[in-house]
Amino acid sequence: MSLKDTKVQILILAVLVLSVGLYFWYTSIYRPILVQKKEKMEELQRLQVSLETAKERAARRISLQQEYEQLKEQWKVVETLLPKERNMSDFIQNLHRIKGKVDATVERVSPMPSTTVDFYTENPYEVEMLTSYHGLGRFFSHVANLPIIVDVSDLDIIALPPERESEEEGGTEIVGPSISSRFILTTYSLSRQVNAGQEEDR
Repeated sequence: MSLKDTKVQILILAVLVLSVGLYFWYTSIYRPILVQKKEKMEELQRLQVSLETAKERAARRISLQQEYEQLKEQWKVVETLLPKERNMSDFIQNLHRIKGKVDATVERVSPMPSTTVDFYTENPYEVEMLTSYHGLGRFFSHVANLPIIVDVSDLDIIALPPERESEEEGGTEIVGPSISSRFILTTYSLSRQVNAGQEEDR
């Protein structure tokens, strides 16, 4: 094969033209396409990660929303048991109403200072009462059935001598209170901070 041969020269020229064409095609067209494809793949990966993150956040949000609704329902129950503020007159009236049902004499009801603990406030009352053991038990039973939370503490009982005796068929009945009792009844209400927070939410 001689380079002076016209066919050889045409063949060499064709190869050079094809090589130059392929080079320009690669650098001008194909290579940018590869770069663009790589960028698109990276962008797709970022979008997939963002989508998965969004799905996780949405799932968390749904879970948090459900938890929030459950807490709201629980809080409604708490609100029925915890008044927004201390109501001394209503509570003392309830005590006098109850003592009439159990044959007891309430000698003293003394409101004591309130104490705030976390989200609620403790409202104690010192009570002195004359009754019987049975009457005291019935009194506490009625107090426990009030539509609010009431705790009993510091119970002190002193036996009393009978005031008088009544003669009846079958024996002698003791008339009058048989014990003097002193105890503390504690009611509960929402703290001022909780009430203020509820007003802000509205």
